[in-house]
Amino acid sequence: MQTKLVGIQPMNFTNKNGEIINGTNIFCVFKDENVQGMCAERFFIKPEIALPEQTKINDVLEISFNRKGKIEAITKA
Repeated sequence: MQTKLVGIQPMNFTNKNGEIINGTNIFCVFKDENVQGMCAERFFIKPEIALPEQTKINDVLEISFNRKGKIEAITKA
């Protein structure tokens, strides 16, 4: 899936079950045939999945998902 990166939010907190949540939310826009204009989506990235080096806002990224819909790789497009 090709997306344009529009926001990055580091996450590090303890949820109500006492679990530590660590990772990064990225906010992206992309074309969707069911949306006029661009569709916006937030994706959670686990710490072991790093953004490519030198990634900045407005870069175009290629996001790959596994069969469960979880991000498994991110590269610059």
